[in-house]
Order: sequence, then structure tokens, then C-alpha cells
Amino acid sequence: MKKGSGFLHKLASAIGILLIVLFGLLLLFNITIIVKGLINSSVPPSVFGVTPLVVKSGSMSSDVQHSVYANELVDITPEAVKALKPGDKVYTMAGDYRIENVIVSVNGADSDEPFFLVERPAADHIEVGDLILVKSADTNTIKVGDVISFMENSSVVTHRVIGINEANGRSFITKGDANNSADTGDPVPADKVVGVFSSRIPALGDFIYFLQQPLGMAIFIGVPVLTFLIYDIIRRSRASKRKTEKEESLEEELARLRAMARELEEKKAAEAKKDND
Repeated sequence: MKKGSGFLHKLASAIGILLIVLFGLLLLFNITIIVKGLINSSVPPSVFGVTPLVVKSGSMSSDVQHSVYANELVDITPEAVKALKPGDKVYTMAGDYRIENVIVSVNGADSDEPFFLVERPAADHIEVGDLILVKSADTNTIKVGDVISFMENSSVVTHRVIGINEANGRSFITKGDANNSADTGDPVPADKVVGVFSSRIPALGDFIYFLQQPLGMAIFIGVPVLTFLIYDIIRRSRASKRKTEKEESLEEELARLRAMARELEEKKAAEAKKDND
């Protein structure tokens, strides 16, 4: 029983230490991001060349369905168009970028201009609420098809590069995968590029955003501290209880020994009196 209790105690201690370290690292990361953002609010803060961003727009979502007409398809013959069915892959162009589409439904198959409802399940899709990691990069290495984050006024936009303009310095034509057309306005100049999309952590962005708010910070700091205090109180209470039980056991043993000593003395006294008589 004691062996099992000892193992559980060690396990609880290890989990407690792990949680404290984890919360501490996340807190340090969060504070670093907040401080850097306050020092220079014109650009998103980065840590070791990586900029974490919370996604608030669905412009790069893969959940949006699109209508595509037959004359928009590339690398396909008219005969093959007539044979298309749900599940088939077809390709369209956005600027210089070749888009893979998966047909959901075929509409007007018997007409001269059939159109298709399609999905675009890009491997590097980004959803609302995600936390994305953007790595700083040499803009000369950016190519068509890359997903980049760039400054647009005071906001950060993350869209795909569908064209590159080399006139008057390198700039990028961009488009959100879920949008029907390219971004309006001038191409993105190289000095406005924050970095290239590296990876995403689904749904973590909303949690990180919450932690940057006063209530989130209070909970984020308070929960681990409160957890540690409760654990310490329970640990001390159990230790005190074990100490009390041990002391009571020792007192009972001492009382038993005293009783035995008295009985022995009384027996000796009785035997001595009997011998004198």
C-alpha cells in the first residue's frame, strides 16, 4: 500500500513540475510577444525569426466551395470536360498559379457551358482561429505558390503568391485561396513582406489571443499558482496527518510498554512479599 502511495506521490509531483514549467515557458513567450509589440507596434513581433499570428479571416480556408466554368479549365480537352464527374480533379489558373480543384457536383452537363462546384483542399490551407508560424525569408527566394504574410496598412494579411513583378523592384501579386479574385491594389513590395508561412496549429490562435487579454493573463498566471498552492496545502496536510498518526502510534506503544513495566514490577513485588512471608 505504501509503495503504491509513494509512486502516486512521485507521479503527482512530476506532473505538477511539468505543468509549472510548461505554463512558465508559455507565459514567457506571451510576455515577450506583448513587450515586443508595445516597443514596435508597426510590425508584428517575432521570436528567433518566427512570427506567430492569430488568423481572423477565412480568406485562406479550404472549406469554401467555388463555381468553375468549363472555359476556365486548363490542360483538358472538350471531350474530357463532358466526361467529368464528382471526385475528379481539374485545374484552373490564378495568375501564374495552377490551382487543383476537386469536383463536388456537375451542373448543366448537357448545355454548351457546363459549370462545376469545386473544393480546393490545399495542404497549406489556413482556417479562422488557427495560430500560424511565419518565418522570415529572403524575398528573392519567394516563388509563385508560396503563402506569405505582409503588411497592409496596419494589418497583417496572409495570402498566396500568384504572380511576381520584377519591374521597379520585386513585388508580389497575391490572392486568398477562398477569394474569387486577386487582391486589389498595387502588388506587395518586398519591404512589406513579414515572412513565408511555415506551419499552423489548429484552433490555438483563439486561445493565444485570449491569453493576451487582461482576463486571460490573470487566469493564465492565477491557475498554475493556485494549483501549486492547493497541491502544497494538500501535501502538507497529508504529511502532518502522517506525522500525527505516527506520534499517536508511538504514544500507544509507550503506554503499552509502561503498562508492561508496571505489571512486571508489581509481579516482582508480589513474589518478594511472598518470599518474606
